Amino acid sequence: MNIWGTIIRICWVALALILLAGLVGIFYPKVRQHQDLQRRNAELQEEVKIEEEMLQHLKSKQDRLRNDPHFVEKIAREELGLAKPGETVFKFIDDAPTNTRTRPRR
Repeated sequence: MNIWGTIIRICWVALALILLAGLVGIFYPKVRQHQDLQRRNAELQEEVKIEEEMLQHLKSKQDRLRNDPHFVEKIAREELGLAKPGETVFKFIDDAPTNTRTRPRR
């Protein structure tokens, strides 16, 4: 009778292992999907944070453009290349580096 008890225990252990493998097979894709969604959520939260910082920067610049005439003049000169009447504007162009290698023409 002792051999039958051992066989029955082995069968129960095998059944438990099969059920455990089945449960892992069922739930593993959902766990993996959940992890992927959490990672994507973190990426999107970072993008939202960057966009909010950019929005704050643009609102600050807009406020300065409305209220600070010196800032408006600076932007007009630096970004738009404008000058006051009678002013002479000098623009300096950086020379290309002289130590660049060029391939011989064929």
